[in-house]
Amino acid sequence: MQNQQKKTLRHFQCRDFLWEIFEQMSAELECSIDYLVNEAMRQYARSRNYGPRTSSISVPASPAAAEAPAPRATIPHGAPVPTPRPAPPPPSPASAPAQAPPPLRPSAGAPPPLRPASTAMPAVAQPPAPRPPAPPPVHPSAPPPLPGGAPSRPPSIGAMPAQAAQASQALYVIYAGQKMPVLKDPFVIGRGSKSSDLAIKDGNISRKHALVTRHEGAFYMKDLGSTNGVLWNGRRIESKRIEEGDIFVICDYEIRFTYR
Repeated sequence: MQNQQKKTLRHFQCRDFLWEIFEQMSAELECSIDYLVNEAMRQYARSRNYGPRTSSISVPASPAAAEAPAPRATIPHGAPVPTPRPAPPPPSPASAPAQAPPPLRPSAGAPPPLRPASTAMPAVAQPPAPRPPAPPPVHPSAPPPLPGGAPSRPPSIGAMPAQAAQASQALYVIYAGQKMPVLKDPFVIGRGSKSSDLAIKDGNISRKHALVTRHEGAFYMKDLGSTNGVLWNGRRIESKRIEEGDIFVICDYEIRFTYR
């Protein structure tokens, strides 16, 4: 009999979209692509009635279904069928007659029983004194109050640094003439349609090529170890802070970022 578990290295041509489907199934099912290809070939051969066919074994739905029914006792024809007598119900505690405990007899020389003392009225609890309202919290970056207790005005956005103003604003990505907000952290850019937030259908782009992440209020573009990398101003970068109007190039595609 031929060993069905033996495996030999083979080479074959596969369509690109089928290979992408098998990559996705391999990542979701946590198995290798070799296993998926072998299973697909085995199922196709079985559907065409090629190769050994295993006999189907019926499995009971539950362990109780596999058990044989218990044999019944045979009764001669014409004999009366005995009817089981119901067991008498146990006496309930409510129907049982309550028996009073026998009175205790005082022993000789014992002191007379004490009379119950009068019940004292409980003291009425006084309500707690109201606490003064707590002062409002002061932000660390807020300026000190003006003389006389008047609060000072917060600084306007125009007086803030440019980097702090960008960190407080939303980031938008512009690709292929479309503008979309960066609402996720991290924001993945790659070839995979389900694993990427910005999908670019190109075989030269990795399935997860790069990502946009936020750190300490600032946005950064990071390369995920891709083959072709991420370019900025003609040079390859691994991580860079995103400024207003930055343009990054992935293969032949330009990706622009703006805070406006």
